[in-house]
Amino acid sequence: MISGFDTAFGEVTLVLFTTLAPSGAVALAIVAAVLLFAKLGSDVRARINKFMCIPLVVTMVGLIASATHLGNPANALYVFMHVGLSPLSNEVSSAVAFLACCGLYWLYSFSAKPVAWLQRAVLVLIMVTGAVFVAMVSVAYSVDTIPTWNLPTVPVSLWLNALVGGPLLAALTLYVARWGALAGRFGLALMSVPVVALFANVAVYVVQGSMMAGLGNPATTAVELVPHYWQMLAAATVLALAGCVLAAATMHVVSRRAGQVQAAGALLAFSKRVATRLCVACLLSFAGIFIMRFAFYMMRLTVGVAV
Repeated sequence: MISGFDTAFGEVTLVLFTTLAPSGAVALAIVAAVLLFAKLGSDVRARINKFMCIPLVVTMVGLIASATHLGNPANALYVFMHVGLSPLSNEVSSAVAFLACCGLYWLYSFSAKPVAWLQRAVLVLIMVTGAVFVAMVSVAYSVDTIPTWNLPTVPVSLWLNALVGGPLLAALTLYVARWGALAGRFGLALMSVPVVALFANVAVYVVQGSMMAGLGNPATTAVELVPHYWQMLAAATVLALAGCVLAAATMHVVSRRAGQVQAAGALLAFSKRVATRLCVACLLSFAGIFIMRFAFYMMRLTVGVAV
């Protein structure tokens, strides 16, 4: 009997990639926007630049996990030969361009006398290439021969996943960097995005589940491949919502302790307990995203007699 679980387990590195990398890209774009548009003191700017490595590492872990799917690392050379022709090539090339911009900016930020206009230009590139990267990942699975993947809900859900995990990861980064304005309206707005994105994504997944009911081939059906789809959605929602609520409650404590909205150039008081709670919030949200990405790979169903 064809098992959707076996299919997804065989692609677990891609599950990890599509869980971590898009969220990391959104977090890096948010941090880049703060560095570009906020009025920051030199000390705060230096700290944000330093701790930008947190979402960068998360994104790189996802990308490294996906690289194992190539089998032989030398196969990456063939991927780059088909940029513009293959969704996989577009996905990988956009990821490399994005990480190159992030990595170069991060390393250059440690320069004794960095050129300000050059830093601003790279920050703009980080935001642009980050958006392109998430877009390329979201459409990489729109394949005509796999009707369960070629659904309009698939790219939308991946974007919404990124908007759930990304702001939480950005909040952790900016808190560790002790950016004072995080305790004000910016922090409140940052915490509202994941909640809105989560509920929107639940609606998208409900629509996707109803669409699966009519999909199948001579060997099996989408429902048989993911028999516990609704239970997985419920578990994912609970985990992700718990992460959002924990992060929001934590940021409320941070704001209350700050007493009032601090100037953007001020340093925020740091607490290991707060940082730990934000880390747990990120992990909970990633766990919820992971479950539904696993369900996505369980859904792999071709138009022929094979899965």
